[in-house]
Amino acid sequence: MAVILLTNDDGVESRYFLRLVERLQRNGHKVLGYAPMKDQSGRSMALTLRKNILTVRRDDLLESMNLDPKYPVPSLYSIDGTPCDCVILAIDGFISHNGDPLPDLCISGINVGPNLSVDLLHSGTVSGAREASLYGVPSIASSIAKHDPNIDPTDAVEITVDLAERLLKIIQSPLPNLRRPNKSESAIHWDGEDSTIAQMFSHGDIFLNLNIPENCSRKIVAASVGARWYAGACNIIQEGDETYLRVGSLSITDEQIQGVSSEVLLNGDSSLTCLAAWPQLHPLNVGDEALIQANIPSESGLPRWIT
Repeated sequence: MAVILLTNDDGVESRYFLRLVERLQRNGHKVLGYAPMKDQSGRSMALTLRKNILTVRRDDLLESMNLDPKYPVPSLYSIDGTPCDCVILAIDGFISHNGDPLPDLCISGINVGPNLSVDLLHSGTVSGAREASLYGVPSIASSIAKHDPNIDPTDAVEITVDLAERLLKIIQSPLPNLRRPNKSESAIHWDGEDSTIAQMFSHGDIFLNLNIPENCSRKIVAASVGARWYAGACNIIQEGDETYLRVGSLSITDEQIQGVSSEVLLNGDSSLTCLAAWPQLHPLNVGDEALIQANIPSESGLPRWIT
């Protein structure tokens, strides 16, 4: 049994989030769900500062789930903040306050809508996973690559859970750098080995971004980020004497580049991209060479270091 922290940016009542809670519990894991009270999409790594943050235990959400009585009941909390608020507060005190063990893995999602290219800088889903990595927890961001809240979540849940189970087999236990006790002294030096990339993942110095297309093949393919361009993002709405603005692109263009996430999704496969948790020039940043190798696919499509 592993302890898995779940968060998202669509809110604690998202059916994609709750189906993932249910499925992981039925696999025998202790699930800790700490998610925003309401939609926090596009909040990136925003924090709620200079105000108290309300939290509510959500046992009511467990009543409609098909849980396995042999395994631990999930712990579910809504937090009136951002995905990064949820992760920070959970790992840095609230989980222990609630009497639960700290996590072995974090999954952020399952998000509605793709997280590709520059989306990685805006996404609350990706940022939730990244924040957990900064605290030394191996992490996955998972998204359905279509803006449609009515897509059947079954495929996305199964693909996400299968990936999590694979990763749990290679994650170091106990986590070697949970809550970063050694700070920058824990830096892992790149030596060209796939096993070192797995070690970087266990330390939270890299994390994973998974995008799952509708009607997918169930195959996961390692892919680089790619380039996506948005046009017409400024929408002007005039109501009487008042002018309102809304952010929302009229068109999206993905550059046709071989081996990037958008190409993988067009082929009907799920894309998986390994990302750096730390900024460039930070002492714990893994460097470009390690990331390039981390995204080399094996014959199965998965990143080579996972297989």
